[in-house]
Order: sequence, then C-alpha cells, then structure tokens
Amino acid sequence: MAAGFAPPKLKDFILTEKLGSGTYATVYKAFRKTDSREAVAVKVVSKKSLNKSSMENLLTEIEILKTVRHPHIVQLKDFQWDSENIYLILEWCSGGDLSRFIRSRRILPERVALRGAMQQFVLCESQCNGKGDLWW
Repeated sequence: MAAGFAPPKLKDFILTEKLGSGTYATVYKAFRKTDSREAVAVKVVSKKSLNKSSMENLLTEIEILKTVRHPHIVQLKDFQWDSENIYLILEWCSGGDLSRFIRSRRILPERVALRGAMQQFVLCESQCNGKGDLWW
C-alpha cells in the first residue's frame, strides 16, 4: 500500500491490499481476525458518495447477494456499517476479475470469450430468474 494510506478499520477483519476502486466503492483483500484467517474481499462504500438512487441500488445488491448461491456469482458472506461506510464482506476469488483475465492473455479468441461468457450467463440467469432478480 502507498505510504501514508490506511484502509478503514473493521472490527473482525484486517484489511490489506487495495484491489481496485470505482465511483462508489473501494475493494480490499482482507483476512478474518479469527484463527481461520479466512481471506475475503471487502467492498467499502462511502456513505458520502451515495445519493438516494445509488443507496437503493446498494441495498438491492445486498438483498440479492444474501439469497443467491451459485458458483459463478460471488457470495456475500456478511455486511456491516458504521457512521462513514457500508462494508460488504465477499467471497475471496483468487483468480482476479474478468478484466485481469483478459489483460493477462492480451488476445482472447472470440469463441473462448463467447463460449465462457454465455455458459456462465445462462447458469446465472437460471439461478436468478426463478427469484425475479434479473433485470434487462
């Protein structure tokens, strides 16, 4: 981590490296403080960055992820909040994200991209559609 930068404090977790950030959130790799030292990803959402619509979207994301269990959808293990942030404690995916996968190969043949993406999309859609959680 950059000198002088400290990630937010979370009671049961040690936040380590910053994995990425976007408009509303920053994601960190973290470890549970218990004996298991389970690795997780913690999505830290600053409450200051949220307007009413984005807060509703975040709450919807939490509600959906609380119920969905699927090998191609990251699992929400827990969520917490304090006066400044909302924390989504997510399953740790050691392989990284899709953009990292594509960059690491420099060239991704269309047939590979389409086959893999479509298989995962169909599996995820079948999981979500029965719950009315899929939007177009």
